[in-house]
Amino acid sequence: MQPGSTHAALVVAASGEMLVEHVTTKRPQAGEILVSSLRASICGSDLDMLRGARPIGTRILGHEGVARVVAVGPDVTDLTVGQYVTFFPNNPANFNDTLGVNSEGLFQQYLLIPRSSVERGMAIPFASGIPLVCGPLVEPFATVIYGQRLLRRVVSPESMVVVGAGPIGLLNALLARAEGCAQIFLVGTSQARLDWAVQRGIVDDSHTLLNTPELADALLERTGSRGIDAAHLCTPRSATRVVLQQALRYVREEGAIDLTAGSDAPAAIPELPGVDLNEIRQANVCGLGHEVNQYTTREGKRLWLTGHSGGSASYIQESMALLQKDPAYYARVISHIVPYRAAPPIFAHLLADDQRAVAGEPCVKAIIDFTSEDGEISVFYPDQMAAVLAAESAITRNAG
Repeated sequence: MQPGSTHAALVVAASGEMLVEHVTTKRPQAGEILVSSLRASICGSDLDMLRGARPIGTRILGHEGVARVVAVGPDVTDLTVGQYVTFFPNNPANFNDTLGVNSEGLFQQYLLIPRSSVERGMAIPFASGIPLVCGPLVEPFATVIYGQRLLRRVVSPESMVVVGAGPIGLLNALLARAEGCAQIFLVGTSQARLDWAVQRGIVDDSHTLLNTPELADALLERTGSRGIDAAHLCTPRSATRVVLQQALRYVREEGAIDLTAGSDAPAAIPELPGVDLNEIRQANVCGLGHEVNQYTTREGKRLWLTGHSGGSASYIQESMALLQKDPAYYARVISHIVPYRAAPPIFAHLLADDQRAVAGEPCVKAIIDFTSEDGEISVFYPDQMAAVLAAESAITRNAG
């Protein structure tokens, strides 16, 4: 289907709400491409921008997704009409050039990708064999792979704690399990989220813990006082200092900790005098850095500490290879499929940190379907992947 003069988009209103509006459909000029968004997902960074916790430079967010090329301008040789693409949203040469942050993102039916972004490889061919519904997992999973590869430079974990039961935390748990980590603990603030992760087969019931002041003692007891080999801290910026202080207690001597998020001010804790937590995270951006440094706590414990932001084109390729191998395994983190006109209430639900179920399930990872205008929000079950693939094949046939 060829685009008209306007198309639907999820737009950030002055109030911070998300609204469905019609915007002008741009036409590609020399070196540019026009893509049709198929599936996109809501990231924690999108919610941070809507809360005002991070700068926002566009009214149309969205950087996780899969799209189809519908038109190309002159001079475009690497991408063709009909090709499916995913996205490397960050520009390693300019951190102020990020898809869905400083430029229009994927939360719209059509997106024009400018020449500079085409030339830097922002649109990456989408690997065959990956269901479209898994397309929005490619970029966040690449970030997860980056963090785990950093920690494996200094430790081969037999035990791991993942703090945070959101999509990044759950993908960390799934990857660690796939790579043979014997003991994976999932820590969260919502019992409903933890129960959901158990029901999805992401972790064992005996390895979930609510985050309480007694967390460190409980983990030390579970490991016979030995401590945990590695910890991935996948919480919002506002929680970074507290969860790191806990991790310094339960991670063993010479163990390793990864910060997935930065820290609100002050970006320091008394247990690590003179250490700026944001500088640690900013040392590894877009796959360019591989710093993992050892620090000694105020109490004399030696630990490895690192952090990271984003992934890279190579990690996106590794992400797609793993998703190709077993899409249903990683799709366990997807909770809902949302027609785009039904998406604004989902944003409101997540911004309010509403723990009530949506269509009977906790809203963990919502995939926005830009090929479906109307309809109900539906729960996604990975064991229904065959039916999902059949529905998607009809979409791709119609697109062709």
